[in-house]
Amino acid sequence: MQDIKIIHLIHADTVGGVEIGAKLAQKELDGKLDYKIKFIFRPHDNFIIKIIKFFKTIKIIINENKAEKNYIILSSLWMSHIISLIVKYLSKNVTWISFLHNTRYTNIISYLINTKITRLADKQVFDSYSTAKAYNAKSVNNERIINYFFNKYNLKKFDIKDWSNREFDFITVGTNTKQKGFLELEKFCRCISEKYFSRPKIMVITNNSNKIIDLEKLKKKLHLICDVNYELNLTNEAVLKMMTNSKIYFCLSRYEGFGITIVEALLSGCFLITTNVGEQQYYLDQNRRLILNKSNNYNLDYKYINENGPLDKNFKNAKKFLYQNVNSYTESLKRIVLENK
Repeated sequence: MQDIKIIHLIHADTVGGVEIGAKLAQKELDGKLDYKIKFIFRPHDNFIIKIIKFFKTIKIIINENKAEKNYIILSSLWMSHIISLIVKYLSKNVTWISFLHNTRYTNIISYLINTKITRLADKQVFDSYSTAKAYNAKSVNNERIINYFFNKYNLKKFDIKDWSNREFDFITVGTNTKQKGFLELEKFCRCISEKYFSRPKIMVITNNSNKIIDLEKLKKKLHLICDVNYELNLTNEAVLKMMTNSKIYFCLSRYEGFGITIVEALLSGCFLITTNVGEQQYYLDQNRRLILNKSNNYNLDYKYINENGPLDKNFKNAKKFLYQNVNSYTESLKRIVLENK
């Protein structure tokens, strides 16, 4: 399949699940598929630079496409969908596959792009059943699902420290955006500080310290009641190391489809606090984790959390679910590509 060239078109190189997942996939697909990642711009480019790179990316892809017989664009996130649409109509032999990741629309632009423009692609694929269902896909089945799940994990717990001796009480990982629940971060920190056994130590791993929430200001604002720490643009290996040194992973997102960091937190032995949006509602035992409801009620049962710790039952349930229902990223992508050969 080396005669098929795949360009995975993504906004920018950040710590988001889409970006990290693509990098991990590139390692697994080495020698199996000609799979390359094209980032449209750098995270800190200004508006003018982004516009210039937008048109430059279109030109580069069209020129590359002229020399390839089997050229596939896999688009992720809204700008890549627009570029792919333009390239599709300016090129003769390109196949466009739109890859959708979220279960909800964040705004009218997101709605129009993801529900209208991506339907013009040769094929739509989704990161989970939940996402496919949310976008009203005509055929919601595993043949159109590409999960960010990797063979190398082999569903074994990472080398973890004793849960009670971990340095951080709480940890979250995600881009500093509304979609990842960062607007709720301050309220969450205040609520857990009121009832937690000791002064909670919170780790936030993200891509930008002040995009939607200014983390430095938040840290100073909350310093009397909790310790807010943050790290920017860590490698996947560094993120996993942080997780194995944290007790509780929390995900405030109400847009997540298949959150790779939720699976990684599970494998790292963390207790999980999540919303009930996305695939975790199917593979996590609802009696063995804590769910954040729609009214943002953060009255968490910390006695329950400390008694249950890393929850082996959750790990076993997830292992069973993933083995039975989830194909690896690389195997799923190879199957989708072969259909277009």
